[in-house]
Amino acid sequence: MPFNSINFIYFFGVICPIYWLFKANFKIQNIILLVGSLYFYAQVDLKLCALWAVISLITWSLGNALEKFQQRKTILWLGLFLIFSQLFIAKYYNWMLGDFSGTTSIYKFASTIGLSYYTLAASSYLVDIYRKKLSPVTNPVTLGAYLSFFPQLLSGPIPIAYKDLPQYSQSRSISISSVEEATQRILFGIFKKVIVAGLLAKPVDYIFYNHSELGFIYLWLAIVLYSFQVYMDFSGYSDMAWGIAKLFGIKINANFNSPFISRTIDEFWRRWHLSLSAWLKEYIYLPLGGRGSSKWQYMVNIFIVFFMSGVWHGANANFILWGSFNGLLFILAILTGWTREKNDTQYGMKGFFSMLLVFLSIAFTRVFFRSPDFATAITYYQDMFKLNDFSIPDIGIMGLGLSAMIVFVEWLQRNKKHPADIFGWSLSIRLVIYASVISVIYWMWPTQNPIEYIYFKF
Repeated sequence: MPFNSINFIYFFGVICPIYWLFKANFKIQNIILLVGSLYFYAQVDLKLCALWAVISLITWSLGNALEKFQQRKTILWLGLFLIFSQLFIAKYYNWMLGDFSGTTSIYKFASTIGLSYYTLAASSYLVDIYRKKLSPVTNPVTLGAYLSFFPQLLSGPIPIAYKDLPQYSQSRSISISSVEEATQRILFGIFKKVIVAGLLAKPVDYIFYNHSELGFIYLWLAIVLYSFQVYMDFSGYSDMAWGIAKLFGIKINANFNSPFISRTIDEFWRRWHLSLSAWLKEYIYLPLGGRGSSKWQYMVNIFIVFFMSGVWHGANANFILWGSFNGLLFILAILTGWTREKNDTQYGMKGFFSMLLVFLSIAFTRVFFRSPDFATAITYYQDMFKLNDFSIPDIGIMGLGLSAMIVFVEWLQRNKKHPADIFGWSLSIRLVIYASVISVIYWMWPTQNPIEYIYFKF
């Protein structure tokens, strides 16, 4: 049930008013969220709901056991093994071990949508209890509502338990300003996902499917278009998820912070897929020692994090190579000193050339991300450097132009907490902007072949 479907509009139109009828009782609101999320997830696959229930019960039971028993480390490792083994069997066993027999038929899903995000959220809960950053919840409904919250269930953002779970144990509120803020994010997200990513999808598919027959300029254009497509698709979904959650009085993590205005590789990864970066930092990078006592340890830890990011993205050697490639880029930036402090807001002409270099560096790694297998990726890379056809591409121009426009808006709004934040403008101008965006979305809305969310498969 994608956010941009008519079924979701009906679903949201029913659950949201009912939810706010019980504003005075957050426990009933949690029940409504849990039931609604189960219904939402069931539209994907009923088997996934069964697996969700198993993981949730394991997480809740072992979370309480961590509080009651002395063998805390044993309980933690048991919980992590049980949680991640479900993900491994459902998502990775066919790639690594080959198909089993009918004994694993329960795991033969039409898809594993949302499972990677769900397991990270569940494991975060157990680890935070073990670290004594969080007390276990006594009511399984509270944990269930948190883990299954439907705006972030299918494609994140990924929550951090000790930061995000407490709001499910307290009353929530909504105001006119929060509704407007949610509307800003949702409209911006719809425009990016449905309109821009939709326009980019066809030329990207055409070039990648026919790369052996096209000139090298087409191939370079495709990695640029695909980088924009991934960003518009995923950040658009994340914006919609954030806005929908806001309409329930729940704050979820931001997932992007205008990554294409980054001037160095390290800055890019501070702006891209923030919730995954935060999870990897909290539960892998810092336990490994973070920056460590030497540059060598720092680089090794960075590479491990990027390698694990590749593994998390999917059961495919290409994803591991993509993660490793980006890790090597980050290490190269460390070795050359091409890094930037967080509070550095200076751009200038040098900054814009740096933005372009960062973008092209990241886009170059996307061949692994987009190609179905290693052989295809290598062939694509080889074809990119065959200077035997200088024909100028005549596709993807509108999508490219709209993408550049959005990046420009993000640069102009770089000091705001979000590019869609226009609260500093007068109400009349804001209303004109909202009406204009809605009109453009309505006018450009695709009538055929709606594009599926790229990150659903992760």
